[in-house]
Amino acid sequence: MPEYKGRTVLVRDAQEGSVTLQILDVRLEDQGSYRCLIQVGNLSKEDTVILQVAAPSVGSLSPSAVALAVILPVLVLLIKVCLCLIWKQRRSKEKLLYEHVTEVDNLLSDHAKEKGKLHKALKKLRSELKLKRAAANSGWRRARLHFVAVTLDPDTAHPKLILSEDQRCVRLGDRRQPVPDNPQRFDFVVSILGSEYFTTGCHYWEVYVGDKTKWILGVCSESVSRKGKVTASPANGHWLLRQSRGNEYEALTSPQTSFRLKEPPRCVGIFLDYEAGVISFYNVTDKSHIFTFTHNFSGPLRPFFEPCLHDGGKNTAPLVICSELHKSEESIVPKPEGKGHANGDVSLKVNSSLLPPKAPELKDIILSLPSDLGPALQGLKVPSF
Repeated sequence: MPEYKGRTVLVRDAQEGSVTLQILDVRLEDQGSYRCLIQVGNLSKEDTVILQVAAPSVGSLSPSAVALAVILPVLVLLIKVCLCLIWKQRRSKEKLLYEHVTEVDNLLSDHAKEKGKLHKALKKLRSELKLKRAAANSGWRRARLHFVAVTLDPDTAHPKLILSEDQRCVRLGDRRQPVPDNPQRFDFVVSILGSEYFTTGCHYWEVYVGDKTKWILGVCSESVSRKGKVTASPANGHWLLRQSRGNEYEALTSPQTSFRLKEPPRCVGIFLDYEAGVISFYNVTDKSHIFTFTHNFSGPLRPFFEPCLHDGGKNTAPLVICSELHKSEESIVPKPEGKGHANGDVSLKVNSSLLPPKAPELKDIILSLPSDLGPALQGLKVPSF
């Protein structure tokens, strides 16, 4: 057979009397049944052998087959690893994306909840603000029922302060006035007190500040120190409100309470309820509440006024105490002009066009009537005013 050519050898052993067929370079296709027949003369012997060929060893494979056998499993393993990594990476991205989407959904949900809460809180604050404004307006209107006509006490005025003749206007002069030094007069703080003493009841007065950039108003104890530098605070008997600059205000508490106002006041209302221990400040311009001090008062209390320094010429206008409840700025007494003294000796220049014309007396009207009306007017009583 051609496939066995050169690969078979017949080996004889005379001593043993045996014959062996050797197949060289055994191949996988050589596997199978082989029938061996030996005949010598009339003698013959036959036998069948089943040949099983094991898998070829590595050494019997060609180099390319060996390389392929090594590389192929490695490639398969690498492909599996790459696929696994790609799957894990994709899975991780999907998980991360899902987490981001979930986080965004939670944020949107929280935002919607917070927006709802803020909307409710804003609505509540607006309602409370409306009620507070109504209460402040109501409190201001009730306070005005206790209006008193306050005047300035010249004996307490700092020497640089100039008063009007009616003692309701005060402004800062350029130099100290030659006034008597007395225990009641402020000699360092450029201030002045009202003439009134309050030891009981409710009292309300208004002070026109106009366009002043700085001022201090309020109430102080009669026993406050008038000499030297004094720290204004409730502990020292001062309950004062100050405009320091622009729209910046301070209640002179300890420490100070700073705030801004929606609309700067041109007229300030001050209310004292002695028994309740309350001193409240109101913005008469927009009818709003500014600040309230609470304290257990003892001893006489007096109105306090300080027009402050000129602030580079921007704060030269006076403080004007309203003689009646403030209705319009035209009702305020004109500010003093020219020189004057802290004792109230000052001249006021008033434009005569601002004054109402002098009304004729009823007696003059009757005398000016024609004489023939005299009998008809007999018995007429002149009303008293």
